Amino acid sequence: MYTDAQKRSHIFDLQTFLRRIQQSEGSAAPLVPDGIFGAQTAAAVREYQQQHCLPVTGIADQRTWNAIYASYAALIAADALPMQTAFFPPESDTVLKPGAKSPSVYVLQLMLSEIAPHYNRIAAVPLTGEYDSDTQAAVRRAQQIFQLPQTGLTDRATWQALTGLHNALFRRTPLGWQINGDTHRSGCPASNRP
Repeated sequence: MYTDAQKRSHIFDLQTFLRRIQQSEGSAAPLVPDGIFGAQTAAAVREYQQQHCLPVTGIADQRTWNAIYASYAALIAADALPMQTAFFPPESDTVLKPGAKSPSVYVLQLMLSEIAPHYNRIAAVPLTGEYDSDTQAAVRRAQQIFQLPQTGLTDRATWQALTGLHNALFRRTPLGWQINGDTHRSGCPASNRP
């Protein structure tokens, strides 16, 4: 039997999901969860449905619930801080260099890509796991920033400088991270609009 307490709990969850979505979109007055499916909740559901090409009913049917939850889960995942990186790649012989293919190279590329927005001299590199010319050039630019010898090879000093910066950047709450709320807003068929 579906109790009133269960119903209120599910409505509260729905409202919590919608509130986080509205906050990511810059809503001036996001929904306040109260466990009551009133006019404000129905309006928030309709707005979400319209923006995400769902039939605009104001009812949180299974399809709408799943879409709202997926959006919420993506935002929560984006809010999560990256894991702290400390190890030096054990499979290397003291350096990562061009031609290397390994998970450690992938981690290196990920760190370079994550710090790239903070330094205009470092470009994000494709995450391939292969130490290619793009990776070597990004390492060389990072070494220049860290005032290390600009070899383009990732030795222990370069790795430690990169991991130190990575860890320092992501110890704080990522308040500046923005999820592009417009990503799923275009291309809705006219039949889904109110």
